[in-house]
Amino acid sequence: MDVKCPKCGAENWLENQSRCLACDAILRRCADCTNYDTGQEKCRPTDSEVDSYEAENPSLLSVSTNCLNYRCAQRV
Repeated sequence: MDVKCPKCGAENWLENQSRCLACDAILRRCADCTNYDTGQEKCRPTDSEVDSYEAENPSLLSVSTNCLNYRCAQRV
């Protein structure tokens, strides 16, 4: 699935990339996932809390970076 990078807008292939080829930003963000509950700031499948800052600005160690339950709502 093609997605736009949240930082630079470049198109990236999500299935085999975790970072943007143009700017190196993390592509999988909880903020873009259909399983993330923004009101309660938590992941529904794992029932884990993810604060809004981490949901918007994940690092390589963030839950969303390699999440098996990640379902991107954003499409190019």
